[in-house]
Amino acid sequence: MGFAQATRFVVERFCTLWSCDHGPVTEPNTAGEINKACQRLAKARRQMLAKESLGQGSGELKRLATDIQLVEGWRGAHAVPLRNASANLRYYVKPHSATQPDIVSVTQRLKKFSTILDKQCRFPTMRLTKMEDIGGVRAILPDQDAADDVYRRLRRNWKVTRDRDYVREPKPSGYRALHLTVVKQGFRIEVQLRTYLQDVWANQVESDSRWRRIDYKSGVGQQEVHDYYIAVSELFAMSEASISPSEAFRIELQRRRALAETFLSPTIGSQQ
Repeated sequence: MGFAQATRFVVERFCTLWSCDHGPVTEPNTAGEINKACQRLAKARRQMLAKESLGQGSGELKRLATDIQLVEGWRGAHAVPLRNASANLRYYVKPHSATQPDIVSVTQRLKKFSTILDKQCRFPTMRLTKMEDIGGVRAILPDQDAADDVYRRLRRNWKVTRDRDYVREPKPSGYRALHLTVVKQGFRIEVQLRTYLQDVWANQVESDSRWRRIDYKSGVGQQEVHDYYIAVSELFAMSEASISPSEAFRIELQRRRALAETFLSPTIGSQQ
């Protein structure tokens, strides 16, 4: 096996197998070392995808293996703080589960190793140790009042380094939720608070992205599809606020849906 093939094997193998939880590396490493390791791995991945040479000699292969250990160690170090944040969040969410227990939930996820590299590839100058969403916890709440209540209490009682209100100021894509970046045991954890309909919207965009293999979530893809997502987001917001959509809005929504279905139809996807 040549060096380029061996390196590709290492990168591909570790991206697949190192997605489970691992503890931190045995020796302490500076933030700079960890950040540089992730940047080198992203560069190697870009070269691999472009079928370019990844370097010469076994020393480069050993460096990649060390870089993988550093990045995976940093990722794995978020596991315990993430579990603690999830358990703590359940306490704040519990009072709102009495009326609609089937809707209210708290879930957590540790960002996959391969997903971290994907993000580093998209943002080459990103510093891994500053990434805010390696560990993420999400609460689904029955309505916006409940989400706002949890949001206020977390800001008051947790160490919050950043908060974003995408409900009053939705993202251009139509995404709506409340986000907070909190610090647990020295690590940044992202907290997302969504209503049921906000979660339905976000899951549908992710589902369309997966089966169409187009990253609609990141703004990629046909404008007709994004225009439809925006309209649906507005419809859901009106529904949660008990506002009836106007006839003009209904007509526009139907028009956007018809245009989007040109690209989202299963028959279209099966032909590509």
